[in-house]
Amino acid sequence: MKLKVYITLLFCWVCMGTSFGQVTKTLHQTFTLDAAEKVNINVVAKGVIMKETKGTRILVETKVTISLPNARLLDFVCNSGRYDLIKTIDASTRELTISSKKTNDILIIKGEECVEVLEYIIYMPISVKFANNSTLVDGKE
Repeated sequence: MKLKVYITLLFCWVCMGTSFGQVTKTLHQTFTLDAAEKVNINVVAKGVIMKETKGTRILVETKVTISLPNARLLDFVCNSGRYDLIKTIDASTRELTISSKKTNDILIIKGEECVEVLEYIIYMPISVKFANNSTLVDGKE
């Protein structure tokens, strides 16, 4: 009798643990340098990791995690361009700026706020000077 109770409790505990999940997806973006000599990174994220690479392009790997266990929702918001980065270049100073959209609205699904966590890995060419990294976490530097 006690064994059945323990098995039932274990089953309920496992079911509860899987029902409060989250979903993660990795996105990739590539940027050309367009004769830039310096690069500024201004993103809203939990963290940014910079790595050097050979070549002439900047590769940005974005890891997006949302607090709801809904893969279709994550696919929808990713495909709508919500996490795309914006590239601007200043020809006079030859600086390239990669920045995130800072006007993303809060996602509310069925009355609950969906928490989004962004992490970036940026592969920067060795030939380019890295000038600045302004990473905002929850809107604060």
